[in-house]
Amino acid sequence: MLNINTQGTITHQGGQLAALAGELQFSSDFLSELQQKAHTTQRGYAGNIKLFFQYFLNREPTRSDVTEFWGLDEESANTLILKFKNYLVSSGRKSATINRYLAAIKYLIKAGRNLKRCKYRFDTDRIESMRVTKYRDTSGVGVDEYNKVFDVIDLTSVKGQRDYALFLLFWSNVLRRCEIAKLKVGDFDYHSSTLRIYGKGKGNDDTVVDLNEMVADSISNWLGCRYNLKPSDPLFIALDFHNSGHQLTGDGLYAIVRKVCERAGIRKRMSPHRIRHSGITDALDLAHGDYRKVQHLSRHADPRVILAYEDNKNQYQLELTNKLASRVGKRRNPK
Repeated sequence: MLNINTQGTITHQGGQLAALAGELQFSSDFLSELQQKAHTTQRGYAGNIKLFFQYFLNREPTRSDVTEFWGLDEESANTLILKFKNYLVSSGRKSATINRYLAAIKYLIKAGRNLKRCKYRFDTDRIESMRVTKYRDTSGVGVDEYNKVFDVIDLTSVKGQRDYALFLLFWSNVLRRCEIAKLKVGDFDYHSSTLRIYGKGKGNDDTVVDLNEMVADSISNWLGCRYNLKPSDPLFIALDFHNSGHQLTGDGLYAIVRKVCERAGIRKRMSPHRIRHSGITDALDLAHGDYRKVQHLSRHADPRVILAYEDNKNQYQLELTNKLASRVGKRRNPK
């Protein structure tokens, strides 16, 4: 079984654990719990938890390791987590990185409790998260630069109809790629010019957003290129040889944006999220700085995020830095 020695590390006493090198051998129950998270979160949590076990065991974790970790008492388990956090701090990991590791371990414990395999809790009073200074790169492209994509989209082709609708929707409703990747035909209502979108992760939270008539027409024209549609069919599908007919994934949307923008001659490396940044920045101009209106558009829970876009757009910090610098540094009595 797994125990803690006097140095606070895990040791293996008796029994032979089946180590499958190179693979994450978490229990199927835990993997089922983990599937409630978005794919990127799944991969991140699995990798973070793997390194947590590797730090103590010096090998790949097994199903038995996870089960035995869940079976520890509260003091022992939280001592391990605190030792791991101290290791991350001493090795120079960034605060945000350390917090991601702690979030993964906290989720592992939560999953164990949900499965009735773990009786203790993550001690948040003893194991505090690191303070993080947030930085958001909200740089994007201007509307004139973005409009170059429509010069290279061929509206006489099915692919062109799809891409035209996608690029209009990305900009005008500043949607996230994960939101577009979840859309079904039944989520689109042409008569009311609305679209039902689902939030990040795998939750069922949804909201209805209004569409500009031109955007609604473009989506309708794209759907008109397809046959025998059902409400459960994906709204946007792949058209390449290997994936034709399958729902566009987040990675697929990223690839489309990158390729079309490169073909349009946009020099900045573009992504769905950079289009979102660009649209939000342009919306701030159109709303004359009314960040609350823009918050309704972007659906950010925290209005301070919008203020970061405002500062990036107007470069308030640089403006004041230049004014302050102009007032100092001059020698009063040069020799």
